[in-house]
Amino acid sequence: MFKQSIFIAFGLAAALSGEAFAQTFGGHVEYENVNRVGDLEIIAGSAEVSGNIQGSLTIYAGSVEVDAEIGGDTHIAGGNVEVSGVTRGNAEIGGGSVDIAMDINGNADIGGGYVEFSGTIGGTLDAAAGRFEFTDESVVTRKLDIQGQELFLRGSFLGGVDAFAEDVVISGRFVGDVQVEARELTVLPGAVIEGRLIYDGPSEATISPDASITGGVEYTQRHVDLDWDRHHINPLDLDLDILPATPFFIGAGIAFDFLLGLIALVMMPRGVSRLSSKFRQRPLLSTLVGLFLFPMGWVMLLVAGIVLLAITIVGIILIPFWITFAVLVLMLAYPLGAIAVSDFIINRTGRRNPGFGMRVLGLLVILLVVAALWVVPPLAVIAGVILSWIGLGAWVFAAFGRKDETGSGAPAQTNGDTADAAI
Repeated sequence: MFKQSIFIAFGLAAALSGEAFAQTFGGHVEYENVNRVGDLEIIAGSAEVSGNIQGSLTIYAGSVEVDAEIGGDTHIAGGNVEVSGVTRGNAEIGGGSVDIAMDINGNADIGGGYVEFSGTIGGTLDAAAGRFEFTDESVVTRKLDIQGQELFLRGSFLGGVDAFAEDVVISGRFVGDVQVEARELTVLPGAVIEGRLIYDGPSEATISPDASITGGVEYTQRHVDLDWDRHHINPLDLDLDILPATPFFIGAGIAFDFLLGLIALVMMPRGVSRLSSKFRQRPLLSTLVGLFLFPMGWVMLLVAGIVLLAITIVGIILIPFWITFAVLVLMLAYPLGAIAVSDFIINRTGRRNPGFGMRVLGLLVILLVVAALWVVPPLAVIAGVILSWIGLGAWVFAAFGRKDETGSGAPAQTNGDTADAAI
């Protein structure tokens, strides 16, 4: 399938690095005059790299600038891409606007909306673009397979050409046969084809008398259907896997939920204790209440709150805060449910407060258990939803049933903690 690759990149606020292998994430990442032993992999809003990388380079960013000597392969995708230097291995480069002045020793896959190439390729080139321009300095040592809307073939092509496009312009030097399937073909003065020009199109090619075609012209008149899906050139396969997606995002999810739970334990210790106590007393009922609240009841409350606030001017100002609060409640439900379940399982004594350390450990254990269930994704989803139900339901009982019901009839313990009005 024909693709005009426009890559929208994203930023992640984290960084991991090592001596022989580095992964970097961020809004803007810059490596200036770097001398790295091993691979370098970057996900960012924008990235600038220069210097020497003895391994492979992989970048996924909105804006990419590279001027480096790369000992391995190069994999780059971005919105705006500017690449120069040398790649000792193969290269896969794609973007919305792509400018390549790099010497690539191996094979290359290049795709984009607009591509300008002025480097050299020691192997084959598979390319696809809305508009692809080779400059006079371009060299492709082996075969060129290319497709696009507009193709401008200048430079030297030493292994033959197979082109499929709407408009093709030829003005370079070609060794071997040049096969073109297009609606319009123009051969400019000075073009040299040391082989045959094989052209399929609705009308004959426009060939300058100053062009040289040693093998002659073979023309077949026929309608050219620009059906990219059925064309014989394979689609570009830009292998841009920087991280195993599932492990990375599961790990990020565990860290995020653990952080939320930890914040709740630090800021609302008595409230979390009360929530866990209510769940131990009414485990089934808490889950059923949460089932009503998530998602139907939560959506109803969110909409009702917005409608009520929208009645007054002051209320309209408060609507964003109400939405933020509602989203925060939904986000906290999962880690709070994990804390409640861990208390239910780990705390065999039934004491109201098993201690901060025990609750932190229990939270982490439950989050890891649910993460392990992602080997069977439906089980992980079901477990996560049930924990959210438990968290919401127990939260409701803790908020509206402030009196302790531990079964002993004793008054609530007082340990100096501030009362948690939110729970």
